[in-house]
Amino acid sequence: MRAIITDIRAGKAAALAEDGTVRLVDAKNRAVGQEIRIPAKRRRRWKKPLTWAACVAVLCGMATTGVYAAYEPYASVSVVGGTDSVEYTVNRFDQVLGTRVSGREQPPDGKIPRFVHIDKAVEHTVRQEAKEGESVSITVTSRSSGHAERLREHIDDRFRQSGDERNPPEVRVQPPEKPGNVPGENRQSESAEQA
Repeated sequence: MRAIITDIRAGKAAALAEDGTVRLVDAKNRAVGQEIRIPAKRRRRWKKPLTWAACVAVLCGMATTGVYAAYEPYASVSVVGGTDSVEYTVNRFDQVLGTRVSGREQPPDGKIPRFVHIDKAVEHTVRQEAKEGESVSITVTSRSSGHAERLREHIDDRFRQSGDERNPPEVRVQPPEKPGNVPGENRQSESAEQA
C-alpha cells in the first residue's frame, strides 16, 4: 500500500495511505511529501473466533455448575413431632428439592413448593405441628459441617425472629458419619438395590 508522509514529530512520521487512513511510521530517513510503501497488516482471523469459543466454554461451564448446585442434594433437614416426621432434601442454596413425610415422597399438605427456602418450609411444618400441641425437634445434616452449622443457626434465628416463645423447636446438627446420613446417598443405594 502506498502512502505519503505528511508530518514528522518526535521520531514518528504520519503517513496518509491510499485508503484514507493515517498510519504512524518510523521517521528515520523520511521527509515530508515523500512517497513510501507500507506493508499491509495481516489480519488475525483466528483471534476473534477463538475468543468467542472461550467465552462460550466459560458460560457453559458456569451454567452447568449452577444447574448442578441447584439440583444436587447437599443437606437434609428433618422435622420430627407428633405422629409424622418430615424430611426435606436441600440443595447448596438452602432450597427445598424434595419432601418425605414418614418415609414417603410427597408434599406434606401440598403447600411446600420446590425451591422454596428451607426456613419457610420448616416454619410451615413446625406451625402445623404446634396446632396439634406436639413438641418439635429439628435435625440438620449436611455434607459440610460448616454448612450444617450455618443452616442450623439460620433456622434457629428464623424462630427467634418470629417471636413465638410458646414452644420453640430444638434445632441440632447431626454429622454425616455413616453413608445413610449423607443427603442423596439413600436414593442412590435404593436404586442400586432395585437393579
